[in-house]
Amino acid sequence: MRSNKLLLSLLILSISIACENDAALNASGGTGQGGSMTRFAVSGNYLYLLDNTNIKVFGIALGKFEQLQELYVGWGMETIFAKGEYLYLGAREAMYIYSVTDPESPLFIFRYQHLVSCDPVVVQGNRAYVTMRGGSSCNRGMNALEIIDITDRYNPRLIVNYPMETPHGLGIDQTRLFICQGEKGLSVLDVSDEKDPGVIAHRDDFFAYDVIVREGLATITGEDGIFQFSYSHVDADINLISKIPVFREDL
Repeated sequence: MRSNKLLLSLLILSISIACENDAALNASGGTGQGGSMTRFAVSGNYLYLLDNTNIKVFGIALGKFEQLQELYVGWGMETIFAKGEYLYLGAREAMYIYSVTDPESPLFIFRYQHLVSCDPVVVQGNRAYVTMRGGSSCNRGMNALEIIDITDRYNPRLIVNYPMETPHGLGIDQTRLFICQGEKGLSVLDVSDEKDPGVIAHRDDFFAYDVIVREGLATITGEDGIFQFSYSHVDADINLISKIPVFREDL
């Protein structure tokens, strides 16, 4: 029950943020912002839903909600992230890149393979940031962050594999990379030197599952609620400014 409530809270939060500037999205064909662990992404007038094996494409222009296509993409799909003209799919054994130049018909571009693991992904510029987490249903996967050069979408290149403890969702804003680490809290990495990222801040007083970062605010979902932190690109401080508790019915 608690897990379902958390996922519902994250879904509502992500949709709210993705649709906050709906007029701007419709005008510019921009991309709505959700968490890295979500199974949906908004790009322009289209919504992409991901299940274990398929992408479902919905048209959402002018208040309509109509399914346009269902495309088989592979097995073990977990997360989806939209950026520009591309979709990035996190799967148990790979990161998949699809072009949405034709938004109604996603086109396969490349499959970047790694060890079997839980695999959310976010993108900034020509870099993809992927966390891999072993254990549970993720089988033998390692616990690590990978930074990948995606300048050539047809030939992604690994820049660094950085060991982590229990990485979950993540978010990127300029040189600040926020990585949720489950019961071990939240880590903030400076990735200005992408070959040698380093932890500049850490909070271990709450469970962190996924994060959305934008305009100096990091919104984090955890077992006990939704947390909002302020942060700066000048220093390493992260400050709690609000919390929405999730009541636990299993106690």
